[in-house]
Amino acid sequence: MPIDRRKIMEILQTEAKVVGTSDTDIFSSNVPEKTFRYIVRIDLIGDGVASRTVDIKYKDESGNYTTKFPMIPVPPADVRQIPEGSWDIENPILVLEGGTNLAGKVNAGAGISLVVTWWDDEVL
Repeated sequence: MPIDRRKIMEILQTEAKVVGTSDTDIFSSNVPEKTFRYIVRIDLIGDGVASRTVDIKYKDESGNYTTKFPMIPVPPADVRQIPEGSWDIENPILVLEGGTNLAGKVNAGAGISLVVTWWDDEVL
């Protein structure tokens, strides 16, 4: 049975992480098996020092990274949102399956904050 909008609002979560110049996993552990993680929004917060570019990556079960959103420009005092403008909890921008993770990598500096809005759905 599909999850309705009201249930999604109840289980909607956020995760924040500072991503550095090497591939940085966003979630402390991979998505649980038999689960789909629906990523509906990503916010990139400037470091207040300089403009940076950020790659958003998919980490597969083997630990390999694939760039999904490359070279996103983030000005020093700005917040970049993916998707830009409006977003919808029922229309994810990326879906992770069990055993995978989301990662980020900044081109330079001490790192920038990345905030992910997501929800999980278990496969029966």
